[in-house]
Amino acid sequence: MKRQTEELIEQAVDSLSREHPLIARFAALYGTPRLYRDSFDPGRSDASHTSDAFGFLVETLVYQQLSGSSARAIFDRLTRATGLEIDAIRQLGSEELRRIGLSGPKIKTLDRLCRSVTRDDLAKLAACDDVTVRAFIVGLYGFGEWSADMYLMFHLQRLDVWPVGDLAMRRSVERHLADDGAMTMSELVAQGEHFRPYRSLAAWYFWADDHAQTR
Repeated sequence: MKRQTEELIEQAVDSLSREHPLIARFAALYGTPRLYRDSFDPGRSDASHTSDAFGFLVETLVYQQLSGSSARAIFDRLTRATGLEIDAIRQLGSEELRRIGLSGPKIKTLDRLCRSVTRDDLAKLAACDDVTVRAFIVGLYGFGEWSADMYLMFHLQRLDVWPVGDLAMRRSVERHLADDGAMTMSELVAQGEHFRPYRSLAAWYFWADDHAQTR
């Protein structure tokens, strides 16, 4: 399955490159997009390629509204303390989770997540379409569109996701495509339409370029 996905991505990049000179330039600079969790945070290049669905959701929670370096440190501590096992997280308790670095709202969200989903629930999402997956993730307490986008792109490897809520991608799109240096949300959404049905790959390239420009 992994090889089939990689072959499809290579074909999609060829198609995008023929239609969009900017994507062709990005492809020459950054290679083939990697829709795996080691691309979820470009600063964590040595991360494992994959994680289970529950672990990935916990990861998106930790990363919400934090810098990559801060989130990496907190997530690593949480992983070492619990192995990302549901029972181990619940047994840890609020005080220890706060010492690990989680805020009060994130502790509450993590507790709700541990109580409301099972790994079997999440495993079933792999067979669902993007709309159904998004509705499930957004329906979880404390999770929103950004977490759904990350889950679709980097856990399920869906190829047509345009994560307009991500600051780094927005910054990069504006750098390359905005005449006046800023875009409204509707303008950002409209730009994504040019890259259908491979918006995830275009988004990955914009991320890669932003990382290259800001590191």
